[in-house]
Amino acid sequence: MGYIRYKLPDGTHEILKRVCEKLDMKESEISRIALMEYMKSLGVLSERMKKHNIIRR
Repeated sequence: MGYIRYKLPDGTHEILKRVCEKLDMKESEISRIALMEYMKSLGVLSERMKKHNIIRR
């Protein structure tokens, strides 16, 4: 497992905190989900999964 450090602008961090409170989730979990969705939108995950035969065609 890897760890990522990031710095958010103050306004963005406030939004993230509010979302976390409303969803009753930790900031790290919301950030992980956001990163995974972003990587999916770029096609990074699907290419890597195909490479390792995780996705059946």
